[in-house]
Amino acid sequence: MASEEYPLMVGQALQSTSTQYTILEFIGEGCYGKVAKCLAHNSSKPVAVKILKQDYLQDVEGEVSVLKTIGSMNEDDINVVKFYEHFQYLGYTCLVFELLDRDLFQLVGSMNFHNIRPIAKQLLVALQGLQSVRVMHGDLKPENVMLTNMEERPWRVKLIDFGMASSFSSVIPGMTLQPIGYRAPEISLGLPFSGSIDMWGLGCTLAFLYLQRNLFSFQSEYLMMKCIVEMLGMPSRRQLHFGMYSKKFFCKERDELGKRWRLLTPDEYSSRNKVKVDEWPISHPHFSSLDDLLYISEVGDDEEMEDRKVFIHFLKQMLRLNGDKRISPADALQHPFITGSYEPGARQQRISNRGI
Repeated sequence: MASEEYPLMVGQALQSTSTQYTILEFIGEGCYGKVAKCLAHNSSKPVAVKILKQDYLQDVEGEVSVLKTIGSMNEDDINVVKFYEHFQYLGYTCLVFELLDRDLFQLVGSMNFHNIRPIAKQLLVALQGLQSVRVMHGDLKPENVMLTNMEERPWRVKLIDFGMASSFSSVIPGMTLQPIGYRAPEISLGLPFSGSIDMWGLGCTLAFLYLQRNLFSFQSEYLMMKCIVEMLGMPSRRQLHFGMYSKKFFCKERDELGKRWRLLTPDEYSSRNKVKVDEWPISHPHFSSLDDLLYISEVGDDEEMEDRKVFIHFLKQMLRLNGDKRISPADALQHPFITGSYEPGARQQRISNRGI
């Protein structure tokens, strides 16, 4: 039966083969459907139940397959949300997860480097775990990173929402993954890609926590690409030559040195793609490089400046235009920003150790 005939309400019980889940409240909604906080009768504990719309049922098998693959590891060890079961009820497809606290998007304005560092480390462990089972998340953004319990375990986070996740073997060039503003260049250009797209998504997410706004525009694909080119430079000739969608954003023209690629103007992009380009948002500054982020706000002292320099170097490793040259999760875990090895106390400790 079609689920629309049976609208779900607070107090209603969802029946699986193992237990009932009584809906306590609806805590989220998206294009996929709704998320309900439910009481699991078999454990008397609250859980989160993702209730999918009919239109998204064709994708649920892939998501469940990925979740089961991840479940072969300890989700706590790799900082990924625990998945309990999935079932059908009155035409609805329901996925049951552990109940978490709130997402990082809701914490804008309350972050500093002492918070960003442990979050970055935990997400790198998550991506390293995913890569070990050859899975990419494909949708890393602040909304998909949740605190487990801010009061009891401050800044303990887990990666959620595997609706866009894929195994390495199932992806093909031209697939659309990642939201605008967090989309790696190889996805936008239609190039072969790998799990390194998640490192790009992580770089954008950490930049969001630092800036308290998106690093690259999320208004449109064109403005996002314009931001990337202004800040990081043009993709390589090889990338542009082999990209399935390169001519969506770029064109070739001849100058005294021969043919070269350039970014389309807004009018050219609109004409070529038959879409209107949004105006550049007034609130979004033009950065000429990631180094501009050093002075995005007043610097408190020398220690904070050192924090910023090391953090920006870290971002540069994650936001390389060529996915093959992007830093891996394993190497990123050894970066000074994560280890804190650049901090004055750590430097003094190393000097003392050498003197022993």
